[in-house]
Amino acid sequence: MEQDALRTARAKVRQLQLPMKIVDAHYTFDRARLIVAFGAEARVDLRPLLHELGSAFRCRVELRQVGDRDVAKLTGGIGRCGRVLCCSSWLTKFESISVRMAKEQALPISAEVLAGACGRLRCCLRYEYEQYRQINQALPRIGEEVSTPNSPAKVIVGHRLRETVSVRYADDQVFEWPLAQLERLPSSRN
Repeated sequence: MEQDALRTARAKVRQLQLPMKIVDAHYTFDRARLIVAFGAEARVDLRPLLHELGSAFRCRVELRQVGDRDVAKLTGGIGRCGRVLCCSSWLTKFESISVRMAKEQALPISAEVLAGACGRLRCCLRYEYEQYRQINQALPRIGEEVSTPNSPAKVIVGHRLRETVSVRYADDQVFEWPLAQLERLPSSRN
């Protein structure tokens, strides 16, 4: 019955040409009330839809607007990673996501790359943010002078995932050292 209600509600929205997306419909246990969840980008006049649905189902109809992330959760789908959306499979709480998280992970700052199925920043940006933040604090900056097992050298590249640093010595030799074998010099910090 709920699937029929969902199909009917979607048909009524198309018929009334309302700018909204019906994502879920379910009855209360006693079938006295039908709760319809929808997503919309702008304010929508719901009175004509309430009238149509009330007369079609002969019960009290309640319309609930849900956010973009909730629409993706209820609709489901496949994410950029090729797996089922986290929000529809296991994620229960939506925490705030910021562009700073993408910057910390050295991801390209592009709306197309960072947007999830909901059109907002992908939830997975939060998963590894703390680890990237810690390693970025530990990595010396490019141009900073560090002490290596051989002699002091200047940092030319920091490799976040490998937790190594490439350095150039005074004689132009380049070596890659694990972060644990380097010591930051006090004069070059800050």
